[in-house]
Amino acid sequence: MAKYLLIILSLFLLACEKDVLGCADEDEQGENNSFVIVSLQDTDAIAIVGANNLEVEQQVSVDLNNTDCLEFLNEMDCEMGGCMWHDMGDGMTHCMAMGGAMNSPHDIAVDNTNGYWFTTAMSGGYVSMYSSETNDFLSSFTIGHMPALMALDEVNRLIYISRGMPNGISMPIYELSYESGMLVEVEQWDVQFDYAHGIYFDEISGNVYVVSKTNDFIAKIDPNAIQEPFINPIIVSMDESISDNFSIPVNRLRPIKISAKYPYMFISCSAGEWSADEIYDEISGQVQMWHMEDMNLLDIYEFETYSRPWHIEVSSVENKFFVSLSGGDGTNGSSDSGVACIEYSAIGTQYSMSESWITTSPEYGALHGITVHSDCCDENYYVYSTGRTDGNIYKFDAQTGEQLGSLNLVSSGNIRTGGIDSFIPLCDSCSD
Repeated sequence: MAKYLLIILSLFLLACEKDVLGCADEDEQGENNSFVIVSLQDTDAIAIVGANNLEVEQQVSVDLNNTDCLEFLNEMDCEMGGCMWHDMGDGMTHCMAMGGAMNSPHDIAVDNTNGYWFTTAMSGGYVSMYSSETNDFLSSFTIGHMPALMALDEVNRLIYISRGMPNGISMPIYELSYESGMLVEVEQWDVQFDYAHGIYFDEISGNVYVVSKTNDFIAKIDPNAIQEPFINPIIVSMDESISDNFSIPVNRLRPIKISAKYPYMFISCSAGEWSADEIYDEISGQVQMWHMEDMNLLDIYEFETYSRPWHIEVSSVENKFFVSLSGGDGTNGSSDSGVACIEYSAIGTQYSMSESWITTSPEYGALHGITVHSDCCDENYYVYSTGRTDGNIYKFDAQTGEQLGSLNLVSSGNIRTGGIDSFIPLCDSCSD
């Protein structure tokens, strides 16, 4: 009798192991329903791509502006209709579609906890929300000129959106709620600098961090405290050797994106050539490592001058981060585009970063977006990056940097692909 009980128990454990985290093998399941989501910026579409096989499962249009903007005769109705009020001079005005016919979907952010994904329409001036299960459109919210990158608070169902306006005008960070299943404005946060771009929400500290493409400063926001200029958010210089005076904008580093694993934050800086008055300098593309609480710079990792680090993603399981290198030509040289994996360490008060691997090629078309994807059916995890100028998605082994596959998503346009993020269905653990 004990022998039969042992056999039954062994079979139960084997079945539980085979379906660990609620995932069956792909052949048994019929399909692997995890995927990566890519913005096709110049074609007003989003590609839903199978994470395992790099096959396009669906293409979603983001052209929501079916409104005839010319019907609106005053500014308020025009903007409420998702259009833009245009002053033509000499007292003549009219209502027009934002960005003409193009909406230019840029960033992608996925809420894996609640089952949503979002995109920003840079030319359309709005943020859109979709179901991760069906990819159906759910809601949109118009915030105006050039919504750029997003950061999600999945617990409280909040989304933070940066906006670009590279002309000296400070554009606020929008805080929206999607708790009701619709996008609703909560707050606008003034970070004091123009062209806010990189943005990150940290679930442990509850803070939001923002960098500008045109000012070498970081803003740290506490969304649960009262907003007060230069106190909340606080503003910190990324380049104190050049300027720690916020009233004197400096753009040597050109910060692009933020990723973090508490308490460390990593900021990619495209850098390159810089001139001011009679000064000319070449600054290496780099990633800066910061402490998220005291906002101290801990270490800098430098790439080649024209490497142009772009988007960055920190591994949740290892002390590593992955960064796309846009590459390109410069006055005194050039760099191939690619992806790099950098390890970081913190021992006492000693901080360091070192190369784990780097994969570059002259064939890569200015790699832009990057995401790290771990399938619950697979112990490995992978890195995906998108080519801004070639319209391809590339898949890399996260441990070795080996390119495992690629797929062309779009073959036309100047900015063919933009942001990328991954959807991983929640896995149910083996239970009693």
